Amino acid sequence: MFSSKTSRVLRLRYSLQVTAAFTAACFGGSALAQEVPAGTTPATEASDERDPRGEIVVTASRTATNGLQAPTPTQVVGAEVIEKQGATTVMEVLNLNPAFKATRSPGANATNTSSPAQATADLRALGGQRTLVLVNQSRVVPFAPASNLGVPTTTDLNLFPTLMIERVDVVTGGASALYGSDAVSGVVNIIMKKEYDGLQVTAQAGASQSGDYGNYRVGFVGGTSFNEGRGNIVLSGDYSYNDGVSDIYNRDWGREEWMIVTNSQRTVAGTAGFGQPNFILARNVHNSLGEDGVILNGATTTGGNIANIPGLTGMAFTANGGLRPYNKGAIFGGQTMIGGEGASIIKGTDLIPSVERMTLYGSLYYEFSDSLTAYVEGGYSTSTGILDGVPMRLASQRILRDNAYISPQVRALLPANLASFNISRIAYDIPNNVYEITNETPHGVVGFEGKFGGSWKWDAHVSYGVNNYSSATFLNPVTAKLNFAIDAVDQGQFQTGVANGNIVCRATLPGAAFNAAATGCVPINLFGAGNPSQAARDYILGSGLAEVKYDQLAAGVNLVGEPFATWAGPVVIAVGAEYRRETQALTADAVGSANGFLTAGNAVPYSGEFDVREGYFEATVPLARDTPFLRTLDLNGAVRYADYSTVGGQTAWKLGGVWEPVTGLNIRVSRSRDIRAPAINELASPGSNVTNSVVLVVDGVSKTATIPQNTSAGNPNAGAEYANTWTAGFAYRGSGALRGFGLSVDYYNIKIEDAITNLTTVNIASLCSSGDTYFCGLFSYGPDISTADPNDRIHTGLIAGSLNVGAFQQEGVDMTLTYGTSVGFLGDGGRYSLAASGTYIFNALVDTGTGAANAVIDRAGENGWANLSSIPTFRGNLSQTIGADGWELTLQTIFISKGTQDNTYNTLPTNTINDNTVPAVAYFNLFGKLFAGGNKKFELFWAVNNLFDKDPPPTPYAILNGPVNGQYYDKVGRNFTLGARVRF
Repeated sequence: MFSSKTSRVLRLRYSLQVTAAFTAACFGGSALAQEVPAGTTPATEASDERDPRGEIVVTASRTATNGLQAPTPTQVVGAEVIEKQGATTVMEVLNLNPAFKATRSPGANATNTSSPAQATADLRALGGQRTLVLVNQSRVVPFAPASNLGVPTTTDLNLFPTLMIERVDVVTGGASALYGSDAVSGVVNIIMKKEYDGLQVTAQAGASQSGDYGNYRVGFVGGTSFNEGRGNIVLSGDYSYNDGVSDIYNRDWGREEWMIVTNSQRTVAGTAGFGQPNFILARNVHNSLGEDGVILNGATTTGGNIANIPGLTGMAFTANGGLRPYNKGAIFGGQTMIGGEGASIIKGTDLIPSVERMTLYGSLYYEFSDSLTAYVEGGYSTSTGILDGVPMRLASQRILRDNAYISPQVRALLPANLASFNISRIAYDIPNNVYEITNETPHGVVGFEGKFGGSWKWDAHVSYGVNNYSSATFLNPVTAKLNFAIDAVDQGQFQTGVANGNIVCRATLPGAAFNAAATGCVPINLFGAGNPSQAARDYILGSGLAEVKYDQLAAGVNLVGEPFATWAGPVVIAVGAEYRRETQALTADAVGSANGFLTAGNAVPYSGEFDVREGYFEATVPLARDTPFLRTLDLNGAVRYADYSTVGGQTAWKLGGVWEPVTGLNIRVSRSRDIRAPAINELASPGSNVTNSVVLVVDGVSKTATIPQNTSAGNPNAGAEYANTWTAGFAYRGSGALRGFGLSVDYYNIKIEDAITNLTTVNIASLCSSGDTYFCGLFSYGPDISTADPNDRIHTGLIAGSLNVGAFQQEGVDMTLTYGTSVGFLGDGGRYSLAASGTYIFNALVDTGTGAANAVIDRAGENGWANLSSIPTFRGNLSQTIGADGWELTLQTIFISKGTQDNTYNTLPTNTINDNTVPAVAYFNLFGKLFAGGNKKFELFWAVNNLFDKDPPPTPYAILNGPVNGQYYDKVGRNFTLGARVRF
């Protein structure tokens, strides 16, 4: 069964005990120690980055001897930044970087039922599957949920304990020539500690000022050298728990109930919506289904339709089975309305799910000689996200005339020729469904590093990892059981024509309607809130389980050296070969396999695999050195050929140059051709059906229908996607009077062709409604029985799989600024530092690939969350720190520019909206530290996030009925963290 609050607390206590015992066992006898310096730089450049063993590590190039030699820009997040913010995962820090979008994170999209705890890196808002995540320059096993639900295969950043991280390099440009597939928008390379001498223990806790979002964390990192320093072992463990935030009614902005409502009355004279825009952004938006059940329309005994049943249509049931007028809102459309009775469709749905996470990670390095080092790295991680989902919604449920729960007074109103009628109902009196998602990943790598022949270095490794994904759903209505239970009859009336008051499910009685699958059925009374019995609830609600095993085997060998020199210095080359095999197998319970759950939770079993053999070559050639205005001039190039078992041979390449005209100023440019091969789910997934309300323009009329949809299927014929990337910019590091000053500005232009896309229903519906006939063809159609005209059509279903249908292009500028100086009046060690970064987007084009006149849409400046590649025009992050030997204080400012809900609104008569603006927002976070003891052995730290309790602007998503885009805006409000670090 799903976890209760009590069991979570018990698990927390148990994890604390295990962590403490493990720490004492490993490091209890260690002498006093001092941490090896992190060796990080300001966020502008990865220049002269060395790991603790003295080797130069440059993520953006395998041949550059410092970061400024690499033509592709790199940003660096040091361990001190992660510690300063008290971040439990590296995701929390990366998503504050303007180049990232929090597409999948616990706070971004609470209705993400397949991976509510997932934390991914998404550079440029181009999708996490196009950002490659490495650990120490090597691949790690990806996170693969029940992916016929349309979730991309990406790396889960929950895998890595932040205490073990030395720094994180972010390469903000294409790097497929160096690292292979997926490095289209960039690379996140997590550099782990390889040496540590001593023990550090961290503990922290926090909560929001609203009393929720309670969180706890305890972790350690420790290590020791042995055999006269030739060997070093480092171990780290980290446990954290956050109880999340329940539904929107726990926040003042949530109680305003903002939503975008489709105005179905804009063409109906005499109604409140007549003449108004097609969409209305408004507060006080409720569901239009009715928690008591609302009568809609009916069918005659001769097979005809009754759109309006006199005396019944528009009436709601009462608790005693009677009728009352339903208080419908002024403007309504689909399942929502402005005003009227009731509450939000997502009443009871978590704003932020609870997340429990534990990681263990370690490394052992041993130096056999000056020319040979062996190492073992690896770990185990598990994370669990628990989400309270949505209430059961019935948009149009058929009720037969002889239903035994129809009261005599209502039955007397039924027309003689009425065979059945339809009702709508939202079941607040039945528990919301619950999802518990567990992601468990053991992984490890064995490798060797060596030197020979002067400048030549080599390394080789083999890694293996397994991602075990489990998706359990509870309290989830089973469609077949619900249909059996709703069809309730009086046993005596049905069998003998004389009622006896024994109400049963029709399908359990002998006769034509008998169905053996209905054994055990308990009839349910949907007429009036509170009338479903506990036994009926227990019968219709089921549980399901889908599991995925994804394993990755990878091996690689690299050789770097200087074969010869030019007049300007040595030429450095790197060559290497890699092999990778990935397999995926999804299994599911019988109900989920048959798409039997009413809401999410269905997963159809499948399996798939691929392997790839790759080879690459990179060279850095110096062309000038120490001449006027040519202090350095280097040319860099790389090429990689990969042979995939799925898409055949693929070639990626990069060419760039770096010019240093004067000391401290580097001008760089690069051009790359990058590839991304389709993931297993994009090739083999059978997809999964969900049933939901869809608004679509059919034959020029906006219509709403609840239909089955499958937009997550794979396509075995999907090909690779390609990207052409330009970057050009400069980096300056001051000296003399400008010592401590750093500035970089980099222009980028990424064009992705043949993009592999599983468009969402709302995307497809929007494209169809805009006149794109290709996407209209993905829908099926049938007669619209709600009208008298037999030629009227309505959409009845949707099937769409992975498609190489379009392209993305994003063009923008990344800017970083750093400054640091000593400040004497602050006392010993007095200092001030500033770190600022910002990304300005010129355009973020999405091409549907159909050739239609309106196929290309610019999503730059779109702050809503309904569409692919939507991204604000500008985001900025400014951190200012003052401190001295005993204390430190940092003020962080996060800025998000103003924008639109959707850039396509008000571009056609069918998509007008009353308000398409989203205001600019600034958040302020305050971090502090107090130090005590020699070498700062004791540290007390604290954080106040969203210092001024800034409410998020209304940015609703109509399909998921969420009022706020959590990918950019804070849904928690002011929250506090207090913690301590002790170093032994």
